[in-house]
Parts: sequence; C-alpha cells; structure tokens
Amino acid sequence: MVVEPDQRRQGPAAALEALADAGVAVAAGATLTDALVLVAEAAARAGGAEVCVVRVLDPAGGTLSARAVAASAALAAELEGTRIAVGELPAEPIDDVAAAPAAVRRAAARAGARSLLLVPVSLARRTVASVELLRSRPFGIDERRSALLAAGQVALVLRAYGVGGAGELPSIAIPALELAGEALAAGSDGSRTRDELTRLAAAVSGAAIALLWERTAGDELVLVSSHGLPEPPPKLGGARVVAARALAGLGPVDVTTDGLLPPETAVSAALPLGRPAVGVLQLLFPAGTAPGEPELAALGTFGVRAAHALRAGARGEELASELERTRTLLAVVGQATAELSLAHTLETAVERIAELLGVGQLAVYLRQEGRLVPAAGRGLTGPHVRVAERVLELALGPLRGRDAVVLDEPSGVEEAAAEAGIEAVVAVPLIAAEETIGLLAVYPEAGRRLTENDVALLAPLAGQLAVAVQNAQLHEQAKELGEELEEALASERQAARQLGALYEISRSFAQSLSLDATLEAVTRTVVEVLDADAAVIRMPDARREQLLPRAIHVADPNLAEAARAILYRPQPFGSQPIQRLFRERVPFRLDEPTASQLGILLAPFLARGWTAAVVPIATPAEVIASLSILSFRPGEPLTEETVAAALAIAGQAALAIDNARLYQQQKEFADTMQRSLLPRSHPQIAGLDVGDVYESAARVDVGGDVYDFLELGDERLALVLGDVTGHGIEATADMAMAKFVFRSLAREHPDPGDFLASANEVVVGEIAPGKFITMVYVTVDAKSGRVAAAGAGHPPPRIVLPDGRVESLDARGLILGIDVDQQYEEVTAELPPGGAVVVYTDGVIEARSDGRLYGTERLDALLSAQRELPAKELAQAVVADCRAFAGGELADDCAVVVIKRS
Repeated sequence: MVVEPDQRRQGPAAALEALADAGVAVAAGATLTDALVLVAEAAARAGGAEVCVVRVLDPAGGTLSARAVAASAALAAELEGTRIAVGELPAEPIDDVAAAPAAVRRAAARAGARSLLLVPVSLARRTVASVELLRSRPFGIDERRSALLAAGQVALVLRAYGVGGAGELPSIAIPALELAGEALAAGSDGSRTRDELTRLAAAVSGAAIALLWERTAGDELVLVSSHGLPEPPPKLGGARVVAARALAGLGPVDVTTDGLLPPETAVSAALPLGRPAVGVLQLLFPAGTAPGEPELAALGTFGVRAAHALRAGARGEELASELERTRTLLAVVGQATAELSLAHTLETAVERIAELLGVGQLAVYLRQEGRLVPAAGRGLTGPHVRVAERVLELALGPLRGRDAVVLDEPSGVEEAAAEAGIEAVVAVPLIAAEETIGLLAVYPEAGRRLTENDVALLAPLAGQLAVAVQNAQLHEQAKELGEELEEALASERQAARQLGALYEISRSFAQSLSLDATLEAVTRTVVEVLDADAAVIRMPDARREQLLPRAIHVADPNLAEAARAILYRPQPFGSQPIQRLFRERVPFRLDEPTASQLGILLAPFLARGWTAAVVPIATPAEVIASLSILSFRPGEPLTEETVAAALAIAGQAALAIDNARLYQQQKEFADTMQRSLLPRSHPQIAGLDVGDVYESAARVDVGGDVYDFLELGDERLALVLGDVTGHGIEATADMAMAKFVFRSLAREHPDPGDFLASANEVVVGEIAPGKFITMVYVTVDAKSGRVAAAGAGHPPPRIVLPDGRVESLDARGLILGIDVDQQYEEVTAELPPGGAVVVYTDGVIEARSDGRLYGTERLDALLSAQRELPAKELAQAVVADCRAFAGGELADDCAVVVIKRS
C-alpha cells in the first residue's frame, strides 16, 4: 500500500502514539494491511527516515513482499510489491547498504539514501517479515531503538492475524491487549498517560466504561481519568467501593457483579496496578459481556504494563518539572549576568530562588575584609548575619567538601537564630577562582524540608552566582577605571588629532607640491580636527596692501556658498589688528568692532552668537599668512583651548605653506627658462596646419624636452623634437645645444638620416659623459604630402589617416651622444589631405595610473577619435587626456607637435 510521508507531529512521542494507534486499529477490526501502514508511518517518523518499507512473508513461504511503504507517492508506487528471497534476509539487524539484499540496495539507490537500518522480524524462530528504514544521513542510537520497536510492533500485528494472514480481528482480543499494553508501556507522553490508558483499555477490551483510580497518601482512591462515561456522569461511589475491595484482593483481576455499579453496566473487572499498587483500572461491561479466563489473564498482563506506564509518566513529569525549574533559574541568572549589574544579578537570583523553592527567607552574603555582608535578601530581620557566618565557618571547616550545608537546627548561634526567626539552614558557599567570596543561604520554615533535588539545585546555582558576582564586580571596577582613563586620555586624544592634522598637511605637501593644494589641506584639516564650522587662510599680496583669501573650507556643504560670500573677502593689510598679528604673532578674537574695522560682513552674525578668532601662520623668520577659524553655533563657542590648538597647527603648517610658496616661485622661474628655448611662432606654409603644446611636470627642476621648426624651401617643413637626459641647469644647457645643432645643421643636411648622423658627431663631442639625447627629425612636403623621418632612440611618430587608421612611422636608430660614426635609416610615408603626423616625447606614453602606462594603444585610440580637430586642438586633446589618466598632475614633461595637411 502506498503511504505519503506523514505530516503530523514529529518526534519519539508522536511516533509512539502512532504505534499505539496501530494496536488500537487492530483491536477495532482493521485489516492487516491497515495496521502495517500505521506501523510503517510511525517507524518512518521515529527514525527520521525518508523511506520505510515493511515486507511480509508470502503464503508460499519463499519470498517477502513489500506490503506497506512510507515514502513519496512516486517512489512508493515503485517499491510496493517488490520482493526479496527469504534466504537473502540477514539473521540480525544490519546498517550497511552494501550488505543488504539486491532489492534493498536498488531501493536505496532510487531514494538517494546512503544509510540503512534493516531489522528482520521472527515468530516462533521463523522469519516472517522485515522493516527497512532509508535516509541520506547516518542513523543514531535513538533511531535504531525506534526501528527495533517498530519491528516488535510488526511481529505483534502479524501474531494477531496469523503469520502472513490477512483477515478480521479474532473474537478474542488477547493479542490486541498485549499489543496495546506494549505500546502504552513503550512511553506515551507523561502528561497524557492516564487518558491514553483508559482510552486504550476501553477500546481493546470492549468495555463500556474505563475508570482509573489513583491511591493518595491517605490510601484513598481518587478518580483521575475516565473513558465512556455518559453525560451527565452517574454517581460513582459504588464503583469506588468495588475498586477499593479489588485493591485489597490478591488476584491480578477482580470480577464482580455488585449492584453498586452504574445502571448501564453489570460487570466490573478491576485491575490493581503494580505492587505495591499505585491505583486501580476498573473496566465496566454490559450484562452478558463479562471477560473469560483467557481475557482475564491478558487483562492482568495489560495491568502490569499500565502500572509501568503510570510510574514512568509520573517520573517523566517530575523530571520535566525539575528540568524546567533548573532551566528557568539558570536562564534568569544568565540574563542577570549578561547585564553585568551586581545589584540586579543578586536581587533577581533571590526572587527566583524564593519562587522556585517556595521559601520566604533567604539571602546572598558577600565577603568584605573577611566578614560577611548581606548583599540581597528576602524576609529576614535581626542578626541573621551571625547565623550565616557560623554556617560559613562550618562549610569551610568541619563540613568542608560537601555540596551544601544542611542544618535542621543552627547550633552555636541559637539565640541569634531565634531572634532572626531562623529555624533551619541550607547554604552553599560562593566560590570563584578557588576563593570563597560569599554565601547563598536558604532558611526553610519549621517542618518544611527541601527535597534532594532542591538541595542539588543550589550547588550549581551557587557556582553560577559566584561567577556572576565576580564578573559584575570586575565590570564595575573596569567601568570606574575606564572613566578615569577617559578623563586622563582626553588630552592625549587632542594631541593625537593634532598629530593627524600635521600628518595630513605634510602628506598633501609631499603629494602635490602645490601651494593651493597645501592651503586647502590646512583649512580642511583645521575644521575637521578642531570641530570648527569654517576656516579661511589669507596671504599678503605682492605690494602688501591687502590680505587676499587663498583657501576656505566650510564643514556643512549646504552653508558653503553663503559662508564663502561672507568670508572670502580681502582685508586691509595696514589695519591695526593685522599689523599686530604680523609683527607680534599674537592671535586675536573677532568681535563686532574688529570685524567692521577689517571690512568683513561678520558683525550681524557675531551679534547672534557666532565666534571667530585669527591666528598667525608663521615660520621662524616671518608671518606668511593668517588663519581665521569660526564657529556658527551659539551654544558651542570657540574656547581658548581651540584657539591654542589652532595656533599649534598653524605653526606646523607654516613650513609646508612656505615650502609650497617657494616651490611655486621656483616652478614659475623654471617654466620661464624652459619655454624660452621653445619656438615662439609657427612657420606659415600653405597646406600645412601646425600646432604644438608643451606642459611641464609638477617637479621644480627644468625638464629636457625641446622642439623646433625650420622652413627648408620648396614648401617643405622640418621638425625636430628631442629629450635631453636629466633635469636642472645642465639639462637646460644641453637643450640649448640641441636647438643650436638643429638650427645650424638642418639647412646643410635637410634629409633626416643625414641630419641625425651629423648631429650625433656634434653631440658626442659636446655632451658630458653619461649624458645623451633622444631625437626624431621629420620633414613634410606640403605639395606632395611626402613625410620623411629618422629617429635616434625616440618614440616613433604616428601617422593619422583621414579614415581613422593610425600607423607608426618606425624611425629607429642609436641615441645621440653614445658613439661616433652612426648611420640613421630614413623612413617615408604618404600624408593624404586631412591626415596628420604627430610627434611627442616619452612623457606622454609613460604617464602612469595605478602602475599602468598610458601607452601607444591609448594614444592611437585618442588620435583616431579626435582626428577631425585642428592641429593645435588635437595636440591639446592628447595632453589633456594624458593628464587626466595620471590623476591631474604630470610626473614628466609632455611635448606634442601636430602637423596636419589640409
């Protein structure tokens, strides 16, 4: 029969209920197949299996066929009816798929299962069935036990019907009673054991009513569960009398027809449950249905199982209650510990212990300087501390080693105990890191003794409390120390922020060597480090008539534009506050009169609570600038500490600003020298458009890039572009020499190869050892479009054609100045109208970004995309793209010359 995986409650209790239901189904007249289906479902749930197959011996006796399959519908349809030979079945349970019969291995492969539990089922030493559990993960011990139990249930079902038979339930319900008893004793849910017992007993025995009486401490019988009672229920006093007589009898079952029974019943079968009996199960039958001797024997066996179930259920409830108490208490302690509050931890623990143990007096004591001090308690007055100290002496002395000290009468401190109302003591020392730090003491009332479980619970609880107390104490000490350290480190944090500001300023200077970038870095860092709202730097103009704003930073971007309109204004250099600032280097506060004197529009805002100060930015030699800092927040004015910190930062920043200023002056001088060697005008040749761009690097030293033009006559233009090694004054002299060589030799040696050979002879004799010059020489015929070129170690020119193709004019040869008697090959190309020849220095293609070179591929792509531009604009586009690639600043000089044929 196909069985879909059961979606009901999972777990051992649910599976055992299903096994019990299988027994009830047998008793109720279910067929063999129906009972096996219930067992298969229960086995699958209990074992956590994806597949459960129950096979039963065929009538012929040679094979076992699948009679019940718990699996998905598709898989169950495949497995139902499959067979294995009886001889293939192992004699003992196995869990190895490889050792299983072939049909079982195929089922495992089809289900994708790697784990197996196969349990054979025997009756009268003959194999009659098997139970197979399959799943993907390994089975545990609990699952193995469930499989064995399921196999036992299959055996009971088969015995009830006859091996391999399939018929109706026999008239005598003896096997069903045994089956129900086994299922009940296997472990029904403890909280439902009583109801399950009466329900099963009535259903299997055929009784009209089932009553369960339990024995109280006073030997009275109390009805705790019933099944089948009509509404409204009849009076059961007579039935109780009959049950009590049965309890006093010696036989396992007492059958009577006493007239004390309810009117709808005539026969009472009472089963004392256990020895000594915990209660009586009373079954009431209608007239003419009294059980016979075999049934009475089966009922006796059922009673034994029922007594076991009741005791197991009661024990389970007790353990569950203890477990819940322990779990709840430890959870509360854990929560209190997590909060790291000593007072909260102890108060919470005391309240929960009192609630769980049902005591009104208890306390937690902590040791301070060798004595106990009450830290938290409940219901205590008088000298209870003296009692606690005596108990702790005993715990650390004569009673040392015990989990808990239990005193029915506090000896040695009787008077103090009587005054405090203490009659008994149960106490556990609090020990942390092998040190006794306190005591947990419970004071039960007279006649109220704690159970062994209660006392056992106090020991681990005291351990938890000891750790919690120690952690809370350490936390509070650490908190106090942290507050002290926080105050002590406040000045260190300020110093660290100032050091960070100085690092930021130095890093900016080292990266850019730009005066503007350095000034911006100073204002930004001052605002961030000092928590100011704005900062402005002003520097004197060339004639020292005004202080001109050079950099501003506003913390709030939404206020930046408005603040700039107010603050970014010049100030008269001759005003008294500015003169004093530059002469005496003394900061001053900006008030309304001073702001008006300086001609800035701050007076209305200062009246509304803004604060501002101006500090000098000075080197040891001079004051080079002023730094204004402002707070826009009336409730947070600039303090004297803030102004002092600004003055310290300004003093350190002065060196970077002065160096940047000096660098800018030197850079302007170097650029002037460099550009003096470059051509001041372009030759005007019909049919040729000439454009050039030179941009110096961010370094101060003069670079070595040089280029020049010369008209050769016959509408031909000569272009030379070179790069001299090194920088500085020596490079400038070599550039001048290269320009002189070009001017003096080009007319006598107009052909590129001849020119470079002659130029090399001059350079070898004139240039210093270890120096050299790379050079490319190009001639362009405006009329024919013929381009001729020769190169001496220089990047080859690019020919840009009107259709977008870019070709390399590979003019190669030895660098000038290395060796004499060199020959240079001349290469030629045709330049159609609209085409261009582009000559450049290595500063273009060797520009870097994150370790990547600009390269000729990127250059060619740009030239192709921008080929329609005039010569000048195309040269500018190359340099702009190169600068953008390098992140805004060039590491080397870049020179680009474009000759375009119209």
